Parts: sequence; structure tokens; C-alpha cells
Amino acid sequence: MLKFGVIAAAAAAVALGGQAMAQGKAAQGVTKDEVLVGSHTDLSGPAAIWGVSVTNGIRMRFDEVNATGGVHGRKIKVIVEDSAYTIPKAVAATDKLLKKDKVFAMLGNLGSPMNMATLPDILKAGVPNLFPLSAAATMYEPQERLKFAFAMSYADQMRGATKYFVEQRGKKRVGILYQDDDFGQDVLSGVEAQLKAMGMEMVAKTTYKRGAKDFSSQVAVLRQANADLVVLGTIIAESIGAYAEAKKIGWNVDMVVTSAGYTPQVAELAPQGVTAGLYGTGQSPILYPDTAGPEAKLWMDNYKKKFNRDADLQSMAGYGIADMFVTALDRAGKDLTTDAFVKGIESIQNYRDIFGSAAQTFGPNRRLGADPKTAASLYQIDRNKRWVFVDRLTH
Repeated sequence: MLKFGVIAAAAAAVALGGQAMAQGKAAQGVTKDEVLVGSHTDLSGPAAIWGVSVTNGIRMRFDEVNATGGVHGRKIKVIVEDSAYTIPKAVAATDKLLKKDKVFAMLGNLGSPMNMATLPDILKAGVPNLFPLSAAATMYEPQERLKFAFAMSYADQMRGATKYFVEQRGKKRVGILYQDDDFGQDVLSGVEAQLKAMGMEMVAKTTYKRGAKDFSSQVAVLRQANADLVVLGTIIAESIGAYAEAKKIGWNVDMVVTSAGYTPQVAELAPQGVTAGLYGTGQSPILYPDTAGPEAKLWMDNYKKKFNRDADLQSMAGYGIADMFVTALDRAGKDLTTDAFVKGIESIQNYRDIFGSAAQTFGPNRRLGADPKTAASLYQIDRNKRWVFVDRLTH
């Protein structure tokens, strides 16, 4: 794996080339009638629960806009390619979107490893990379002109969660189970950084390979270390599997998962409510028909009519990032260029979606919309298979 400094230097180099392209010629993917947007996501693999719903949310917002004539007379067309949550397919999809389809922007690309593999080519092409479904810090650091993120990093989420459990719940022995890739490393780095700041050390670290289903050996390692808090760098099925394994062996330890596992499905799909008690971090509440406000409830009803499935956190995220894209497009004006569009995003201040998510603010020196120190909250699954708010997190 390349060290962060090497990645940063390489990204900076290709970004400079991309910026020159963006400023030196008319933006691709733009005609007088249409703006073309691309996305690579998981529609068939282990993270398809994310990819399908996010895509639905994006399409729903764009369909609404197009039904009213588009933005400055241009309708928005989105081309979505399936990565199956694999790096090779994500790279191939990006190559097609950039070179064959010639998209104006990339929106909502899914997965930290896939985003990290494709980001250099996107920047080199002079194409904005917008609001990826990844909470890796590299989605906005180091600052580059054409990349913008809405999700605070897994590291910052886990710094806040670790601080909370140590200071508010008296935890003294923190262990971690994390996916053996860039996503997992980001989770690990946040926990280690916060423990170091408090003069503590990790008592156990254990990993799993992407797509794993058996977590018995990893949970045994953590239990043997007598961890009283386990951080999970897991996604959906893995979050259920790890927590269920602890319950199976009678180990009632507190576990907390990042936003990658803070999803309705981790609560609803777990057999016999086995994930009740699991904690998670996120910057948006998970809404239900009887807890949503009037505007969000109407949106949920319309989503159900359109896609014949219930709205979830992921579809709301897709709708939100699509709406921020529309906002920036509108502010860019009728003479749409990459420069004008970037300035449109930079003008967004204190943006709030209809779902109660953390505010988003961008600017010339700000590529992450969420406040990394205060945007996350802590939630827990109750006996009714619902995520409920616990507390705000800061670090």
C-alpha cells in the first residue's frame, strides 16, 4: 500500500494537470440542453444495499428537476456503472465514463478503495469529483480544486466515539475489528489517534478480508484481550456477523460501528433482533414514517410510489448529494463551465437537507462540507430494530 504522502504528492500532480485542462477548454459533458453526470457504484456486490438506494435517490432528484425543465434549460442525465465493489471494475467504469461518455462530473462514487483507485484519473481529466460515498479523509485531503466531500472521515467519527466511551462510559480497554483495506485503516487511525491523545493504547487489533462471513476467531481474540469496547470497521453484513458472534458466545461487550454500518439494514435484517444494543456513528438521523417531519414524510411516500420500496438512509443520502449538485449548477449560471461550477459549490453555506442531516458549508479553502469535529452523532439499535439518538459527538 502506498503511504499517504506518496498518494498526496501524486494526487497533487495529476490535479494540476486536470485544473489546466478544466480552465483551458470548454467543459465536456455540457450542451445547451443537457449536463452529463457519471457515477461508479455497487449494484450487484456486497455493498449493493448502498449503491442501489443511493442511485435511486440521485435519479429521483434529477427526475424532479428535469420535469420542471432542468437547470438553466439543461436537463441532467446520469450514467451509473456497476463496480460490484471491486477496484478493477471501478477503474474500468471510470475510464468509460471519462473517455467514452465524457461526463461533466462524477457524483456519489461508492467505496473508499474504489474511490482512491479512480480519483487520480478523474482529477487528471479535469472532471469534478463530487460527494463520494466514502468517509475516507483522502476524499477531501489534501485540498484539490476539483474534489468535494460531504462525509466526515471515519477517523474523525471514531475519534469522537472513542472519546465519548472513555470519558462518558468509563471504557478502559479498547479493541478493534476492521476490514483489511484503506477503509479499515482509516477507522484504525482515528481510534489510535484518540487513544494516544488520552494516554491510552489499544488492547487488541484484528482484521478480516472483504466479504468475510465468519468472525469467530476475531471475536475470540478481542474477548481474550478483555476489551470493554470494540470498534467495528465493518460494513453491513459484517457488522451483523461480528455483533452476532459476540452474542452467540455470551459476550455482552459494547460495540460501535462507523457510518458504513450505521444503516437501517443492520437493525432490520439481523435475525431475531440480534443487533439490539449496537452503537453507530452518523451525521444523519435514520428516519421512519412515524418519526419523519412532514416534508420528509411526503418525500418518503413519493419514493415508495416511484421505486416500490421503502426509502432508507442511503436513498436519502443520494437525494441530498444530488440536490447539492443541482444547487451548485443553478448558482454556476447559464454559461456553464467547470470554473463557474466550482464557484457554485464554494458558495454553498449552511446547506441543510430535508432529512435533518448535519449542515454542509463549502468555500475556496473548504472541500469537506461537514464540520469534522462536531457533525457526528451517536445512535443505538433498540429492541424495536430502530436506530435511536444517544448523544452528540465531539473531539
